[in-house]
Amino acid sequence: MTTERDDKSTLRRGAGRIAAVTMIGLLASTAASTAARADQQATLIAGSAAAPAGALTAGSAAAPAGGLTAGFAAAPGRSVMPGTAGIIAVRPDGKVFATASTGKVKQWNTATGRPAGTSFSAHAGPLHSVVFSPDGKRLAVAGDRGASIWDAASGERSGPALTGHGAPVRSVAFSPSGRLLATAGDDGTVRLWEAASGDPVRTLTGHTGGVRSVVFSPDGKLLVTAGATGSDKTTDTDDDNTVRLWHTRTGRPVGKALSISPGPVFAVSFTPGGELLATSGGGRAIRLWDTATATPDGDPLVSSSAPVFALTFSAGGKLLATSSGGDNTVQLWDTASRRPATAPLTGHTGPVRAMRFSPGGNLLATGSDDGTVRLWNAATGKLEGKPLTGHDGPVWALRFTPDGKRLITAGADEQVRLWTLDEPDPA
Repeated sequence: MTTERDDKSTLRRGAGRIAAVTMIGLLASTAASTAARADQQATLIAGSAAAPAGALTAGSAAAPAGGLTAGFAAAPGRSVMPGTAGIIAVRPDGKVFATASTGKVKQWNTATGRPAGTSFSAHAGPLHSVVFSPDGKRLAVAGDRGASIWDAASGERSGPALTGHGAPVRSVAFSPSGRLLATAGDDGTVRLWEAASGDPVRTLTGHTGGVRSVVFSPDGKLLVTAGATGSDKTTDTDDDNTVRLWHTRTGRPVGKALSISPGPVFAVSFTPGGELLATSGGGRAIRLWDTATATPDGDPLVSSSAPVFALTFSAGGKLLATSSGGDNTVQLWDTASRRPATAPLTGHTGPVRAMRFSPGGNLLATGSDDGTVRLWNAATGKLEGKPLTGHDGPVWALRFTPDGKRLITAGADEQVRLWTLDEPDPA
């Protein structure tokens, strides 16, 4: 049984950065927790990061132990990761955000943290990805029982269920125009659908195992997909440690599969213009790829000898933030020079698995296994105010509202927290 509660309290967070926080309890059933535990978190194309071995996926994949999963609104420079605890999808106008737990999608007012609009039961069993359409009128949902599109206002299903995947669907994404919907499943396929009618357009094959994440490039001409690996899988398929680029118009691959070696894929992110794709995995290399040719663009960036769990570009594309699982640090890179832009961001005492730049680009928010969220000055790399505390466990998903005034976080404690920010105007 799912319960809800609102608990608003005023916090003092240094420099007036945090005005208030609203907590929304999303308590999943024991059965949901058990099912979710079968997934591994790996940061792939979404706003959160990857999880350690044995954790679970969400967002574009599934969630860790009883967690929720994160969906992603269409936004420049977004990154998608298979492995975010807490499904969070922000409506493009920023006034409403959606969350999901076992079977049910709920909508919340971002100004008050109270229920808004219609909640509805989407599928039986765990849900793995939820995302708003670009016009905010529909919600696409993926879970163990498949995928579907819903009218956000009425809570009624829009068209037929999207059938064809022979296994759980881990990720859904609308094209920037809203015309197409992409779904990725444990059956190793990616499928494109007409979003208005639910009619199938084409099936993309080539991954040798389950597909955890799918996201469109900012112009909608390309699709990037990332494969599952190891305990990230729930079906008996081969590991697939690759990222693949596809032409959405033809369904043909762009060049060869991008091999993220050694080990699994943890994070993928487009630049705001879509001309480059950043990837990271189980090794120390962070590589940039030319999306027109699917070939490396320059030498790899070197972060550490440990896995790079998360990465994300700033809205203008001038900065790339990456996290290291070895020393719990975050590094800001100058994308023009390919050199560190600041000293490493230190302070977290656990791996950083979720990162987002604010829309204005002034702040970088990071969420860690240490249960804290931190806000950093993107120009200097200095901590802004005190760490945000309250989550009882790892923080695996976070989203800014489009106006940058609020930050939504979710974690393994199955709580979603809404933070009111006081971000200065962009310089």
